[in-house]
Amino acid sequence: MTEEITLSSDMVLSDNDKPSVKQVLTNATFMVLFAAQFIENIGRAISGLAIELLIFDLTASPLLMGILSIIWLSPFVIIAPLAGALADRIDQRKLMLISNIVSAIASVGFVVVYIFIDQLTLMQLALGQPDVISSLTFQPTMPNYLHVLWPLFILCFINSASAAFFFPSRNAYTRLIVRKKNLLIANSVGSSVFQIATIFGFVLAGVLASNSYLLSFIFDAGTFVVSGILIGVILFIGKKPPEVIREKSQNLRQEMRRFGEDIATGYKTIRKYPKIVYMLIIFSFLTFSFGAISVLFIVILRGEMGVDQMWYGILQAFMGTSGIITALVLMKIGRIKRKILVLNVTFVAVTVSMFIFAVVRNLPVMAIIMFSYGIMSVCINVPSSTLIQESVPYELQGRVFGTQQLLQGFAQLIGMGIVALIAEYVLPMYVLLASSVILTIAITLGFWYSGRRGLMGSDYPEEILTG
Repeated sequence: MTEEITLSSDMVLSDNDKPSVKQVLTNATFMVLFAAQFIENIGRAISGLAIELLIFDLTASPLLMGILSIIWLSPFVIIAPLAGALADRIDQRKLMLISNIVSAIASVGFVVVYIFIDQLTLMQLALGQPDVISSLTFQPTMPNYLHVLWPLFILCFINSASAAFFFPSRNAYTRLIVRKKNLLIANSVGSSVFQIATIFGFVLAGVLASNSYLLSFIFDAGTFVVSGILIGVILFIGKKPPEVIREKSQNLRQEMRRFGEDIATGYKTIRKYPKIVYMLIIFSFLTFSFGAISVLFIVILRGEMGVDQMWYGILQAFMGTSGIITALVLMKIGRIKRKILVLNVTFVAVTVSMFIFAVVRNLPVMAIIMFSYGIMSVCINVPSSTLIQESVPYELQGRVFGTQQLLQGFAQLIGMGIVALIAEYVLPMYVLLASSVILTIAITLGFWYSGRRGLMGSDYPEEILTG
């Protein structure tokens, strides 16, 4: 198989001048892209909170909350390799547009399910078969929610699957339209967009959910329509990705084999970059341990602390506010020379916060923890994405980001699966403490290994960046 990539001249020119915030903010394509992502993130925040609260209000089941979390995440494991390979094969703008359309359809599905929730609750199983989910989580005299749950679970899977195609395409396309020296700034802008959407989205989600879950789902569908329109605008104003010339496959079997080769290329590429290998391994341990919080967050806030929808949104707003502040600081800095060192320090902070989260059930302290999570989230996601974008050639970035998505998703999926199985029988505090201990061991070994191998040193030994 042959593959030729035609790179534009601005991607190979020497670019030694300082990073420029102005160049990023005046990049029309980039700003439209992240305006689309901003609106999409608001929609995902609103629908995600509404579905979590709806299922918990119907069932009060930690097991089903764990199953929901696994369904949200599983497409990133199942689809990530294919999504990364496609992002390097076809026009990333079209892939993002298709992703938005699919998400919009799924969001309309949420509206339909909720409108008919009473009728679905009254439906009986065919042939008198026992309701397996109900027998696990409900008393016989309670309503049967099986026919509400399975459509919601399927729609959640579809919605998450579309996001699995969107993210590697967006990351790879960002590298195409932003000069290499400005990638940290661009990713910081993107993080700011996400955090602002988190504040606005979760506060709005809390308001909408406290009044009507139906309003939440309708609003969500509308955000994907608007976001899709903006992605469509990029098809006209944005730079077209370099053409990938490939031999035409003779049959489906040969095409599948080539997809396998493309996916394997992602793994082989990562192995050439020790810092990226280390980052992915330690990040995977983090996402594995953090699976406990993903499953138990609603259970603790709603079940143990009695926090209502409004306060849930406010807590998320604390996280978003700190994230915005941190992203603005990174934009001002413009460049992080020791990304692995920043990641290691942040991982230590995450570990400490997990121990506190495990034992504290005080609302003000919880607000402080959420505020710190916003800082830590940006200090992890921005440097890690920038490290890949700066190190890996553009034509391979979709596959590398797909591999990153796969490894982290798989680790978190295992973590959430274990927690979901034991959450009905073990107090959340003990589950979180066990996860914190695992993360402590991983971070301690990671600090020792990265120090010994010199991975915490400068990422720019020659102080040269190419466009």
